[in-house]
Amino acid sequence: MNNSDRPIRKFNPGTFQSDEEVIEQFAVRKHELDTVLGVLRRNIGSPSCQHVLVVAPRGRGKTMLLARVSAELNADEELFRCFLPVRFMEESHEIFDLADFWLETLFYLARESVRYDSALAQKLREAHADLADHWDEDALADRARNTVLDAADGLGKKLVLMVENLQALCEDVDDDFGWQLRGALESEPRIVLLATATSRFEGLENAAEPFFELFRIVDLEPLSTEDCCRLWEVVSGDVVTEREIRPLEILTGGNPRLLIMVAEFAQHRSLRQLMEELVTLIDEHTEYFRGYLEALPRSERRVYLALIDFWRPSSTSEIAARARMGVRPVSTMLGRLVSRGAVVVEGTGRKRLYAAGEPLYSIYYKLRRERDEATGMRRLIHFMMAFYGIGKLYQMSGRLSLEAAESKVIREGIERALAEQPDVEDSFLRVAGSAVEYISDKATANAPFTTELRLKEEIQTALDEKEFERVIEIGDHFIASGGVDASLMPESLLAYILHMRAIAYEKLENFQGVVAVCDEMVERFDDASDHTLQARMARVLIHGARARYELGEFGLAVSAYEEVIERFGTSDAPDFQFPVALALLKKGDLQVQQREFGLAVSVYEEVIARFGASDASGIQVLVAWALSQKGDLQVQLRELDLAMSAYEEVIERFGTSDVPAIRVLIAWALSQKGMIQIKVERMKEAMLISEELEGRLGALADDEKVVFVWRARYVQALALLLRNRLRMAMDVFQSAYAVFLPDNETMMYEMLQLVPDLIANGASEPDLVDILLSRGKSDALEPLIVALRQRSGEVVRAPVEVIEVARDINKRIEFFRNA
Repeated sequence: MNNSDRPIRKFNPGTFQSDEEVIEQFAVRKHELDTVLGVLRRNIGSPSCQHVLVVAPRGRGKTMLLARVSAELNADEELFRCFLPVRFMEESHEIFDLADFWLETLFYLARESVRYDSALAQKLREAHADLADHWDEDALADRARNTVLDAADGLGKKLVLMVENLQALCEDVDDDFGWQLRGALESEPRIVLLATATSRFEGLENAAEPFFELFRIVDLEPLSTEDCCRLWEVVSGDVVTEREIRPLEILTGGNPRLLIMVAEFAQHRSLRQLMEELVTLIDEHTEYFRGYLEALPRSERRVYLALIDFWRPSSTSEIAARARMGVRPVSTMLGRLVSRGAVVVEGTGRKRLYAAGEPLYSIYYKLRRERDEATGMRRLIHFMMAFYGIGKLYQMSGRLSLEAAESKVIREGIERALAEQPDVEDSFLRVAGSAVEYISDKATANAPFTTELRLKEEIQTALDEKEFERVIEIGDHFIASGGVDASLMPESLLAYILHMRAIAYEKLENFQGVVAVCDEMVERFDDASDHTLQARMARVLIHGARARYELGEFGLAVSAYEEVIERFGTSDAPDFQFPVALALLKKGDLQVQQREFGLAVSVYEEVIARFGASDASGIQVLVAWALSQKGDLQVQLRELDLAMSAYEEVIERFGTSDVPAIRVLIAWALSQKGMIQIKVERMKEAMLISEELEGRLGALADDEKVVFVWRARYVQALALLLRNRLRMAMDVFQSAYAVFLPDNETMMYEMLQLVPDLIANGASEPDLVDILLSRGKSDALEPLIVALRQRSGEVVRAPVEVIEVARDINKRIEFFRNA
């Protein structure tokens, strides 16, 4: 949470908040605050005050800035002595002429005066009521104005009138309101107007209009990357890097209100989870987006919807065609939308292009109008996670490394081992139905055992068919119906049901449910001495630890893994070796996340030393995994010799294994060895390792094989580049692209490393674009292709989010070229 432990206001900041709270939560716009306060300080002794207009689309922080100025006027001794802030409500619906303006000023002045002089405040309230009763008097404006100025004299302060949405106010008032207000402001040194507007409306730029050159204009630009980091920390309490926040800066357009929405949604989520669930976030805020659309006048809404449906900067004629309206009325509506701050304009004259002021509106509309558009959005998010490196694979997150983490073979092997029945020597080769053999003889002679057998078969069938809600229902119904005699294995059967329930909840991503099952398991069987019950508990505790991690309860996750190690770590029984080894590994992974690298290496070495001699294939997988994790960590620590030794040990120990998961880890070790040779500039050795890797790929399943075909060719292309063999490197790149899987995060990450390398070594951008467009995968690589086309001199129109990512890609390419 933020430092004040109170939520940051997305709307109406300052309302029912203390000055201290506003000051504490004001995280950005410090420069603009200094600018406004500087103007006010110069007004202190001036016979003619400078007035200020803060201009920005909605959500950029105008109201928050006014609240912060108000708080500073109360907190700073000199400013407090000279000024009284008078804040109007955000929409001044009751102002239609100058008399209304001064009456509203009097109303809010009475409210603000309470803290300084309650008697004066009461007097002002009575004056306001009396004046409002004489609404039809010709001198009403003068009387109200004089009452306000008398109060200012009585207080001995200048009044800073804080009026929001000045452009909207001016649309609804009498024609001569602007000139009357200007006259009052220019002649009266006791009044300072601090106003906001959603755009630089026409009256500001036209010398024939009353507000021409009246204001010092302060523009609120989109938040910088640094400011986004700062605001994120205040709202969420999490410190993030500029590279991590950049995707959210792009998707929110640097809009503080939208960024706060995202940060609040991010509670108990990693940045990776947040990016993956961003479509859900937009869907959950439907009312916010819909409410704005419905507030637009009908004709403006029609034009606005046509514009955001393009999801890229568009010309007036394009928007008119999409809206099925004439160009002239569309041009008029666009002007109004620009003045509202809903639309931004690029270029001048006939080259003008229009885009949504808030990028998420286009995304929202596309998702609501065409649900398939979520696919395009997810592609962009997937690309951004790889490019900006916020995925779990590139942050030393301590999870199983790269391809291994995504390996279906390894993942399913571990899950299968955790679901196994107790008394299984080799948990990767024996299936969960082994208990059927244990009770089969008794089942024929005893009806309760037959009932138990059927229950387990039914649950196993539901698991196999991925009907996880059904797994929970079967167990709950069985317990509720009293389906087995309590005298016959009741604890063992209940433990089985709880175990399967934990698996089902985990599959459903109901992690609170997993934790509840884990707690129930401990409560029921904590003191049990039965081997079977304890073996089940070890597995359920592993599920509970993983659930704690997914819930963001990092410390509890570590404690849960340590509990498994402490409870069962001294046992030599095969039933306990797998969960203990897995708990040690996961503890090491969490230590990596805590940057306790020395402790993590020690834990991985403990796994290798304690379980390295085991013949059980499941344990062997974990030992190979520990060696891989150790090597990956040492690569990150730039201990390349030690990392090379770890990978070589994987190959030496397990090179002849026929266990599918171990074959994947051997392929990973070889690919990492190749990358280390690239790092130490041993190109010939890298090529030889790449050839060895390709020679081993026949032993892998097809979905595993393609990943390492890419990896081998990636290493080959890099080696050829560094040997100045560009043409051969381009040929290998083309063959690598043939197996490129856009949904594979590692491949995407390495693609975004390889292409800048190719360009830095002389590859032609048009040639690269031709390759990337050749195999129907270009949609997933749109930002990269846009960047390459821009480098070729093309003017590319694309969604603003894509253009921003392309800009960052080009920065990376220039960095590679200069390096």
